[in-house]
Amino acid sequence: MPNQKLLAQARRSWEEAGLANDFVFNKVMLDKRITLEVLRRVLPTLHIKRVKQVVSQQEFTSSHDAKGVRLDIYVEDDQHNRFDIEMQVVDKHNLPQRIRFYHANLAMDCYEKGQNYATADNSYVIFFCCFDPFGFGDQEYQIERRIKDHPDAVYADGEQTLVFDVTSLRQEVNPKLQQFLDVIANRQVGDDDDFIVQLEKRITFVKQNRKWRREYMQRSLYEMDIENSIALAKEQGLSQGKAAGIKEGLSQGKDEERVAMVRGLLDIGQQHDQIINFLVKTRNLTTKQAESYYQAAIK
Repeated sequence: MPNQKLLAQARRSWEEAGLANDFVFNKVMLDKRITLEVLRRVLPTLHIKRVKQVVSQQEFTSSHDAKGVRLDIYVEDDQHNRFDIEMQVVDKHNLPQRIRFYHANLAMDCYEKGQNYATADNSYVIFFCCFDPFGFGDQEYQIERRIKDHPDAVYADGEQTLVFDVTSLRQEVNPKLQQFLDVIANRQVGDDDDFIVQLEKRITFVKQNRKWRREYMQRSLYEMDIENSIALAKEQGLSQGKAAGIKEGLSQGKDEERVAMVRGLLDIGQQHDQIINFLVKTRNLTTKQAESYYQAAIK
């Protein structure tokens, strides 16, 4: 039975969650109409007519021992462009490295066997940040590679990065994009933009979805339990390193604990797909890792 205090905190968190919440953001952006219009406002020069695929929490793993990555929103459009759209609430001071990693994974998906390199799809990584990511005071940062000593030369590698500080009040972006950023920042917006009306209806739909509410609550309670355990460890005088070790142990879990969890879920009638989904969302595993624990449990 979850701690009642934690349960109340999780409920309040869900009630207060808006588009800046990455969970709500991901569910909102699953609507192709929403994602298409957001991309049009961010990249109007592409003249995107439609999007073929919108996937939330798309997984990429280049090799068995490589670090896996989940893209918040993975999109393909009708012009063979690929997009990664991310919501970033907290500054973890690793944005350039993350952008590099995301582009690398998008690039692996862009090249087909036997394909000429020059025909590879273009890729775009887009971050909406609730802080100034680089500290220069800009509302929008466009990041591209350049050739040293030749700043005017175009280095056309097909990669582009756009990072937005949604908290900025400078209004340097186009008016339609500004409206979207205002919704993320929970600023007052008018009702004369049909897309914004549609967007707010979608947010309301997500917040009223019982399945997604339950999923959010499960994740929130688990994360709060981890944070409370770390705080307790620090109160008891454990070193920072040992506290970090507790966090790693709790968030990742031991093999035996995961296998036992799967057995318990099987005992109460949970099906294969439900168990895999639960492990991915609450233990931050890839689908492949979750499957390995499932197979170990049924042997």
